[in-house]
Amino acid sequence: MKAGSSLGFWLALLVAFAVSVNAHTHLRDLIIGGKTLDRGQCIRPYIDDTTYSYPAKDPNDIFMRCRTPYANSTAKTMCDVQAGSTIKVEWHELIDPTSRGINPSHMGPCVAYMAPLSSNGDGKVWFKIYENGYDPKTKKWCIDTVNDNNGTLPITIPSDLLKGSYLLRTEIIALHLAYVPFDKIKTGAEYYSNCAELNIVGGGNVVPPGVAFPGAYDINGKGIVFNITAPFDSYPIPGPPLYKAGAVIKPCTTRKRRRRELA
Repeated sequence: MKAGSSLGFWLALLVAFAVSVNAHTHLRDLIIGGKTLDRGQCIRPYIDDTTYSYPAKDPNDIFMRCRTPYANSTAKTMCDVQAGSTIKVEWHELIDPTSRGINPSHMGPCVAYMAPLSSNGDGKVWFKIYENGYDPKTKKWCIDTVNDNNGTLPITIPSDLLKGSYLLRTEIIALHLAYVPFDKIKTGAEYYSNCAELNIVGGGNVVPPGVAFPGAYDINGKGIVFNITAPFDSYPIPGPPLYKAGAVIKPCTTRKRRRRELA
């Protein structure tokens, strides 16, 4: 590498690091039935009001699950949501609801998972219900959509989901430092996950099989290691396939047990 290009690389790295330290995000609000709830309502506790927006970095850390102080942290309230309805989640950099969703330099996808609340998120219980990555036609990432809509993103709850209590795990994956894996120089992708507690009413009789958090993302996996500064025309969203209502799923030996737990 030439001296000039080497200097440019390290300057870019320092700038990216400075940006990453000063710009984060968190799930501030839920919008259900057109009503914006209070900050943190039905959302599992943030770390504190200083580090509430800090990302998870290690895909194998329990912090990946919900970014809560403790794995057993629970929300103070639970929100009723009709199966098949669309709610909105609202991310903001700051506690201030007029702040942007996330720094535009933190390009990356948005994903959402659900899991039976009775599991507390332990084991292979998380099924993906939403994903939005990169649009090659518009050259926009999901985070651009979030910022264009004051931090909000609509998410539809599967209409055939078995009624009962669930965790909703929303996540933005920022790729500005994802050109190398996390375990190389402690950079890597940044994960902004938060979990809400929902009581699903109506619905059907499906509890899709899932993946585990931590464990769903490979440190060296596609979409986890990704260089946004190199030419590209597509992006592979990490994680399991998206579950859509009515999809044919393989039999799950634990589904009968889960139905009993959710009833």
